[in-house]
Amino acid sequence: MKLYARIKRTPEDFIVEEIPSVEPTDTGRFLLLELRKRNVSTLEALRVFSRFKKIPLKEIGFSGLKDKFAVTTQYLTVPESYDIGEACFSWRGRWVEVSSLDPLKQDGFCIKVIGRTWKPLEIGELKGNRFTITIRNFEKNLRGKFYRNLEIVKKYGFPNYFGEQRFGSVKSRDDFVLRYMLRGDFEGALRSYFFGKSSIDFWGDWRKLYKTLSPTLEEYEKDLIKGLMRGLPPEKAFKILPKNVRLMFNFAYQSFLWNETLRFYIEARYPFVRIPFINNWKLSYYLKVHDVDYLRELEIPYTGKQYPPRDSLLKKALSRVFKVYGVKDEWFDREVGGMIVMTDGLRKAAVFPEELKILSKDKRSLKMTFTLPPGSYATILLRFLLKG
Repeated sequence: MKLYARIKRTPEDFIVEEIPSVEPTDTGRFLLLELRKRNVSTLEALRVFSRFKKIPLKEIGFSGLKDKFAVTTQYLTVPESYDIGEACFSWRGRWVEVSSLDPLKQDGFCIKVIGRTWKPLEIGELKGNRFTITIRNFEKNLRGKFYRNLEIVKKYGFPNYFGEQRFGSVKSRDDFVLRYMLRGDFEGALRSYFFGKSSIDFWGDWRKLYKTLSPTLEEYEKDLIKGLMRGLPPEKAFKILPKNVRLMFNFAYQSFLWNETLRFYIEARYPFVRIPFINNWKLSYYLKVHDVDYLRELEIPYTGKQYPPRDSLLKKALSRVFKVYGVKDEWFDREVGGMIVMTDGLRKAAVFPEELKILSKDKRSLKMTFTLPPGSYATILLRFLLKG
């Protein structure tokens, strides 16, 4: 049975509460807002809020993106000059502002002022996220595996892979937009963006492309195709995409390479089990760790250029990934598509959940709660608990 048939039967089966790094005060140049939403992505909620309240998107601060098919709570900031109060929005064939809404039962979102702060929120500026997960179809043959894996996680944590939300721009297996960009093939990048590796017989007929896709496109995507219709070369048309969208192509590819480095490292160092992931990819989870204190502190670089690994096994894993996927040194810190890509950084190899406990259970379901640090994915933990 697929993972989401067990953990996301309804949005309220997956509750996420952001743990903010700032406390509301009575003074400050920015309003601190609480955003509660159900079955709406963070970016969609921000776009609607921006449009209705006439607040430029760039002036809305937030710490991270929360799942769409879930009930989530997170925090925003806007300059104090805006009059917000409390506002709720519901989808009724189009977005409308409503007097009230229950995010536990109704699709949509509500925003309210909870105080002030002196600084705007920035991406990653949070203590963590608290999850309350209901697992459905918790049959007898699953329970033994679940509790066995739960004990492994309590002892050794779990691999800190990037979850599927990180790969929203990957429309087909191994077809990363960034790889076309790095080769200077911006027409290929655009084709991959719209269709992945699917064959399309009218590519190059921009008017037909616009007519075919326009009902499902964002406004900036329509503007991109209109640019092609006007004769813009693909590279210039590509830059019509907002920078945050273009950056997602870089994040997706680098996250894939990072995941593969961690997978190779685990397979070389520990007893492991492979578990299916998206796009026919695999994730390897360790079953026993002989050096848990070392693993707890281990960080894996994205490229190793700025942060060369000292762990010889990690160095081999990184080199192997770059060789397998044809990554070239000249790609690192390169400007392409109006942004710097393939930059270095560090990410913890393993994550150790806090406050992990079972809240309730019966013959067919189980409810559990846990807290993860920023940037770690509950679905990565759940894949192991339910599939390992």
